[in-house]
Amino acid sequence: MKLRILLLTSIAHFINDGNFWFLPVAYTFLVEYKGFSELVIGVISGLFFLSSALSSPLVTKFAENRGNFVNFIGLGIILWGIGIIMFGYATYINSLILLIVSILTCGIASSFYHPLGAASLAIVYKGSSGTAMGINGSLGSLGRTLYPTITLLIFTITERNILLTSIGVGLISILASIPALLSRTRLDIREPSSNNGNEKLTKSIRNIIIILLISALIRNMFSQGISQFLPTILVESYDFKYGLNLGQILSIALATAIVGQPLLGILSDKVGRRLIYGISTIGSIISILLFLVYPNIIYLSLFILFTYSAFPLVLSLVGDFVPETVNGFANALVWGLGSTGGGAIGPLIMGFLSQSIGLINATRLIVLIGLISVIVIPAIPKPPKRSKISIFG
Repeated sequence: MKLRILLLTSIAHFINDGNFWFLPVAYTFLVEYKGFSELVIGVISGLFFLSSALSSPLVTKFAENRGNFVNFIGLGIILWGIGIIMFGYATYINSLILLIVSILTCGIASSFYHPLGAASLAIVYKGSSGTAMGINGSLGSLGRTLYPTITLLIFTITERNILLTSIGVGLISILASIPALLSRTRLDIREPSSNNGNEKLTKSIRNIIIILLISALIRNMFSQGISQFLPTILVESYDFKYGLNLGQILSIALATAIVGQPLLGILSDKVGRRLIYGISTIGSIISILLFLVYPNIIYLSLFILFTYSAFPLVLSLVGDFVPETVNGFANALVWGLGSTGGGAIGPLIMGFLSQSIGLINATRLIVLIGLISVIVIPAIPKPPKRSKISIFG
């Protein structure tokens, strides 16, 4: 069953994270071809993350009560397809209301995978979850790597038709959701005991979850504030053309996380998740500052590498502290309210700042938020040692 769970969640991670990078590329289309301001893009991006953050705990709690995590992951993927096709149609007919509905649909769709996928792997792999999530995360990275090029390739082939482009990307999601939707795999979630020791532990765990949530919130205010505008920064500030070449540059940079996620996941199992989490955050800050001064693909790639290493790290930390019975809900809080909540605030800040000081200076200022996130990391307790389980056995 372990290999089946790894396979199904990895396919879903590929689609989920690929779709996630369809949006920043599409936002640049709105700026270049529809005349949207950076402020409006910041609001739209914020709505995406806000809808994801608010729905994540509800979706995950419902899935935990049912026990069929994999089916719910499939439901999220098919919703992604519907939302993306709706986005293309809304843009094609110039309907702002339908565009907002499509963004909210995509936001809700994105709330399914990360907490449920991470919980599935943590329950099945236990002490080896960092390695398993690293392998799984590399498929998410592959999706992020390919989708900018896939999206802009379809856009070029269809002679810049955003509707046909969205239909093509959306159909990939709908087809990919079928294996998870039809799966009969159910996870064995043990019932909690209710002695006094566990009640004290529950209070302690609650405090740890709050610390992880705050850390993820601040880190993603910084990282997603920049990432959601990255294609627009390249086009508006560094003279890239909106076309296949832009997709290829983004894909090259995003490819670094394919190797980086499993590598950092393995290192987190070996030398400690908190340490690697801190290193990845500092690496993100340094690399984006270097890119702004010396704009080349190396520093851009390093920023992507360190930024997207967070999935196997922060959610593995959750799995180290939280009992299996509430793992999915805890992941929904840390990832949904923390990471995704930060993603809602960061683009809004970038959008407002860029209106008065430009995207480059706004990026420099938002790095200060990244520095604050580094200060929070030492407050995370050292995770307990847990037994290892074979990844493929």
